[in-house]
Amino acid sequence: SRWKTLQAKRLADTGDVVEHPEYAQAGRDLRLGDQLRAIRRSRNLTQKEVAERAGISQPALSRIELGGGVPDIETLRRLGNAMGVRFHVIIGKEDAEQENLRLTG
Repeated sequence: SRWKTLQAKRLADTGDVVEHPEYAQAGRDLRLGDQLRAIRRSRNLTQKEVAERAGISQPALSRIELGGGVPDIETLRRLGNAMGVRFHVIIGKEDAEQENLRLTG
């Protein structure tokens, strides 16, 4: 993926052999952005349409899609509604025991 390529280049440039913890978070941010963009495109929606429906700016949606951060739960819910999808969010360590909690609103 483009993130792994960028990460490998950065590690080579700095001479670091140990991965920084921030890389894992940045990789998750990029994957979320890629997933949101793929969903939006599969529904033939523009960033402007989704942003207006979700009540955020188009530049904010662009930043999210480019991995510039993770939206809060409420914004993610509004983005899902704007695209006609429902997201299931997993919060916590990936290797932790799973408990299902359904938040409705």
